[in-house]
Amino acid sequence: MMMTVQGRKPAISRAGWTFGRGHLPFPRDRELMWSVISDILDNHGGSVLVLAHHNADIDAVATSLILKWAFPWVRLGAFRSISQAGKKLLSYFGEEMEIDPSLDGVSLMIIIDSSSPMQVLEGDTSEWPRYHVIDHHPDHSHWGDGAYVDDSMGACVEIALQMAMLTNSPLTDDMAVTAIAGIIADTGKYRFARPVDLEVTSFLLSGSGISMEDVMLVIEGEEYFDASKKIAQLKAMRRLRFRKVADQVVAASRVNSFEAAACRVLLVAGADVAFVAAEKKDEIRVSARAKPHILRLGVHLGHFMERIGSATGNQGGGHDGAAGLNGSGDPDRVLMLCMEEMDALLREKMGIPPESGRSRSGRGSRKRENRR
Repeated sequence: MMMTVQGRKPAISRAGWTFGRGHLPFPRDRELMWSVISDILDNHGGSVLVLAHHNADIDAVATSLILKWAFPWVRLGAFRSISQAGKKLLSYFGEEMEIDPSLDGVSLMIIIDSSSPMQVLEGDTSEWPRYHVIDHHPDHSHWGDGAYVDDSMGACVEIALQMAMLTNSPLTDDMAVTAIAGIIADTGKYRFARPVDLEVTSFLLSGSGISMEDVMLVIEGEEYFDASKKIAQLKAMRRLRFRKVADQVVAASRVNSFEAAACRVLLVAGADVAFVAAEKKDEIRVSARAKPHILRLGVHLGHFMERIGSATGNQGGGHDGAAGLNGSGDPDRVLMLCMEEMDALLREKMGIPPESGRSRSGRGSRKRENRR
């Protein structure tokens, strides 16, 4: 585990916390953030549960860890599962998150990185303990009023970092590595980063004793040589299907695991939009990725996958360029729906008439997808 940077405390300026050339902006709603912090401070003895979404990713795990280091008495939990990348981050720091944690004795929940109640618990929210929501996804109509949302941030961990700094938590190397890992993961290795994400990264690097190599070793480590991951990516190419919409290519495939990594490989191989499904027992997961020029057309994958989730009775959502779906059903049918609907959406955005006989729902005559 990395050593704590001794004696470092944030210097407060009117613009935010600053180390050297680094900068951490003030919270979007300081009063609302303080109300969440005060609630955590008022509840001790293991009664505060930080709860992450289904198949918690690096950003969700990183957010949880920052909150635990700032408020050591909180418990960490995840709904149903933790991603392999998230498990790696936990293992590196010797930390744990409970899967489907018991709510007995919980007086306060901090729901993180989740745009909908379906992503974190089953049942009616009226039966839950009292809770706050901390997130950076733009659509929070499912939560109603009162959620702390800052969709200007590329990663939820940036909000957790602001909470830590507000309580005068000293910046440590562990915090810096964890926060940068969350930013890298949720911005597609900075491919979709905004200026604020680079500012926060600079703040962390200039205020700690770490380098980007330290972070990449934590994120990738032995995984770069992981044979299972390599095979999953190659299988994704072998099972590839795609369709051409004007000069854009929409691709889809299936794997048993590493669906997000396989999705990125399809983009590198030439796809403009990619969907990859994985099936384990009765559960399916679909990852979706798109290149920046697709987003400039007005496509938002998070909204798109939410619609696919609603159409298939599942839960979907995410960011503009990276999103996903979790639930059940036939993965091939879900992938087909993704391709049909993206075909229609791209035609709409580019002003191209729909193909004859093809409706938006995907019914009617279909041009057969190309297959590898």
